[in-house]
Amino acid sequence: MKHTLRGLALAASLLAASCSTAPPPAPPEPEVGVVRIPLTLEKGMAWVNASAQGKPLRLLVDLGGFDAVALTPEELKGLEPAWTGREKVTFSAMGQAAKAREFELADFEVGGIKFPKVRGYEDLLHGKNRADSRSGYLGLGILRKFRVIIDYSARLLVLIWPDAPAPRDYDVANWPTIPFARSSDGVITRAKIEGVERQMVWDTGASHCVLKSGLHGDAAVRKMSGHLFVTVNSFEVVGREAGPMDFALLDFKEPRADGFIGFPYFVHHAVYIDFRNELLAIKP
Repeated sequence: MKHTLRGLALAASLLAASCSTAPPPAPPEPEVGVVRIPLTLEKGMAWVNASAQGKPLRLLVDLGGFDAVALTPEELKGLEPAWTGREKVTFSAMGQAAKAREFELADFEVGGIKFPKVRGYEDLLHGKNRADSRSGYLGLGILRKFRVIIDYSARLLVLIWPDAPAPRDYDVANWPTIPFARSSDGVITRAKIEGVERQMVWDTGASHCVLKSGLHGDAAVRKMSGHLFVTVNSFEVVGREAGPMDFALLDFKEPRADGFIGFPYFVHHAVYIDFRNELLAIKP
């Protein structure tokens, strides 16, 4: 019995020695041309941390925003923007208008990507859902420089350089795809609501899916929190059923579309946007 125990102890010591000298597992290969930026979801919208001239910024990720960056007047006071002297009238979806000044801002950074200079306008139309700590938004002026994966479930905004391979964990080449036309109104694709084809804007700045008033057909209208809503049984996107889905009914003035695909869709579906090839794909 003593010999048996001694043999077991020797075997255990040899096993421990072999394990201690075994090489550690190889670290994962670094991703080249891919940046993963953490997202925070709040009030039906997605937010990223950024900075300008060393000052922290909290920006809404806004597919419906056309500037590279828009900043509130409060945030701009703590920075050194170069005002270009140009102005434009900006509009909200409900037709509110404000005259915003254009600026150039040096030393902008998001996700470790440094931009020597970005250009944008004042963020004056923030709406009722504005977070108290909002600095502004990160818009298409930056996003369209990349291929983009918006993955709310993983809390990630993934930026992919145009010629870099997609991350291995996102098999975007096999995701159902639909083309979109480059438009001044943003990323717009077709979708079917109760079998009727509609033109829909993909908007991470929309806290709800929205349908233009009068397009809801026979769907029953109800009021929630002072707003009108309908539930559609069939909402087909990229050939795949995503209904039932709630839509807010709004008589919006801009953009020229039938509705918005907002937070309730993004929160359940990762979305890939290839701006160069004008393709949008949905994770199956």
